[in-house]
Order: sequence, then C-alpha cells, then structure tokens
Amino acid sequence: MQRRIKMTGLSGTLLIFSFVITSFLIAAFILYIKFIPAPRLGLPGYLANLDNNYIISSLEKGSATIPLSTIIGFIGKKQIENMYLSAILKDLPYLLIIIIFIFVAGAVVLSKILQRQQEKQALLLARQLSRIDNGSGMEPEHPAIAKAYLEIKNRLATNALDYVRLSSYVTHEQKNMLSLLRAKLQLSGNSELTKEVDKVVDSLDDILTLSASANSSGKMEIIDAALVCADVCDEYRKIYPNIYFDFDDSANYQVAAKELWINRAVANIINNAIKHGKGRINVSVSNQRGSIIISVSDEGKGLDDEELEKLFDYRYRVGQLKKDGYGIGLSLVRHVCDLCGGLCWVENGETSGTVFYMVFPEVLTIN
Repeated sequence: MQRRIKMTGLSGTLLIFSFVITSFLIAAFILYIKFIPAPRLGLPGYLANLDNNYIISSLEKGSATIPLSTIIGFIGKKQIENMYLSAILKDLPYLLIIIIFIFVAGAVVLSKILQRQQEKQALLLARQLSRIDNGSGMEPEHPAIAKAYLEIKNRLATNALDYVRLSSYVTHEQKNMLSLLRAKLQLSGNSELTKEVDKVVDSLDDILTLSASANSSGKMEIIDAALVCADVCDEYRKIYPNIYFDFDDSANYQVAAKELWINRAVANIINNAIKHGKGRINVSVSNQRGSIIISVSDEGKGLDDEELEKLFDYRYRVGQLKKDGYGIGLSLVRHVCDLCGGLCWVENGETSGTVFYMVFPEVLTIN
C-alpha cells in the first residue's frame, strides 16, 4: 500500500493562528478596560475632597457611606455613562494601534509559516516526481495534483514500454538477419567475418539487457547461475584457453533472473579480463549463506582506488577515452545486478590483477 503525502497542515495552521489572534485580542480588551482611568466627576465643594474612584465605586455598588440622595442631585446616571464613554474614547486610539499591531505581526508570522509549509510541500512533490519511475513512494493527496501525477506516471510508463518493445523488436529482427549471415559465412569458411558478426550479435544482446527494466522485463526465470557461467567460459575458452571455472556441484545456484542477463554480465567481465588482464583467468561460483557469488579474477596490473570506484559508471574508461577500455559493459553488469536484486563490486587482487564480484539472492525450489 502506497504512502500518501499529507497536505492537511494548512487547515491546522489557520486554526491555531485564529486561536492565537483571538486570545491576544481578548487579552488586549481586558487590559484596556482594566486600566482605563476613572472619569473626573464634577462634585460640589464639600464632596470634592473625596476620592474620585471611591465615589464612583459607591455609586456603582449603592454604598451607604455616601447617600445617593446627596449625590444624585448633582450627578445623574446619564452623566456618569457619558463620563465613562469620554474616558473610553480618550484612550481608544491606543487600543486601535495595539489591535493593528497584533494583526500585522500575526500576518507576518502567518506568511512565514505558510511559506515554509509551501516549500516543504514543494520539496515533497519534487522528491516524489524524481521517483515517479520506480513505482515506490507516496502519492499526492490533493485530487488535482494526484490526477496530474498519475497521468505523468502512466505516460512515462507507456513511453518506456514502447521503447523496450521497439528495442526488442528491432534487436530480434537484426539478430535473425545476422544469424542467416553467420550461417552463410560459416558455409563459405570465412572465419574472420564470422567473428565480427558474433561481436555484433553480442552488442545487440547488450542492448536488450540494458533496455530491460524491473517493471517491463516480465516474469523472472529461475536459472542455474553455475550452468550459465560454464557456458560463457566454454565460449571464451575457444579464443582464450587460459580460463578456469570452479564450482561445487552439490550446491544450489538457482537465481531469479533472465539467462541472457547473467550471460551478458559474466561475458562482459571475462571480456574485460581478457583485454586488460594477463595470464590465468579464474571464474568461480559459490553459495554462501543463501547468496550466489560469482567472481572473476585476472592477473593484470590492477587499478587505482579512484578508478575502482568509477569502474561501473556508464561509459567510464580507464585511460584515454579513444582507447579500448572498461566502458558500457561494466555498467551493464551493475544494471543486471539491480534488476535481479543483487550487487556488484571490484577489488584489487592480493598479489596482482582485479577481482570482480556479483552477488545474487538464492532461490529455493521445492522438488
């Protein structure tokens, strides 16, 4: 089940913002009412010495200390209300300034929060779009974005599938024509041209392997990795006799892959060992704790650590670009390992040369 991008933070932010602004406004009104200065009452001389707040409090509470009959003749209820209104209106501009400040400050804070959330959502969407071709990750929750996302995803998947189908069709057709050409060359005894045709066929197989993807490659096959390696070694032994193959015939070497993929991956490693190594080439297959390990070692001069790290990169070559070297073949090896859920790496040998490793998960079948 795919995860979904959460896009409900905006409503929560607005709710919190409204609550905070309302709280500040209520607090401002309470403080304003509380600290309003009491109005000055126009009282006769014999009451003028009394505390103004005390008189107002007495009038509000109906205190017996100052009889209302004494004061009511001088100050009416309407007059007291007008005095309070005058006092409120006198300090009202300060309250308005505070309210405006609260709204402006709140708007600035809200804009910063919304901008940060927008950037976060944009990063999430960009990250998801960058992974649109691997089928894993989150789907946008917003209906419009989710619809556009699915349309782009389906369009890319369709284009990729069309590309794979076209590559497969063209490659198979070319291989059929090359097979007929090879048969005619063999009948004519032209071995040199036959070898050149074989190279072209191998290149077409590489194209088929590189164009494969986990989503478009179809159902995996259960193949015997040791058997495929033995076939590759037998083919290369015809042109390079110093190839030795070692495996334990009692172990299980079944992996989930395509025979063509493993064949081309091993063939490219051996081909590079023949070009850049010298002496003996050892190919071995072993089963260690549920992992099928294919190793190819040569007796060449080895490589620098910096070159070892770049060796599986697409079109990287050791030395000058125009010279023959490690190129697309080793990027194919990594691609095959990725397709099969495995991994690959290269090390310098203990004394000389290099050792290439490919590791695949073992597949157990019930007989």
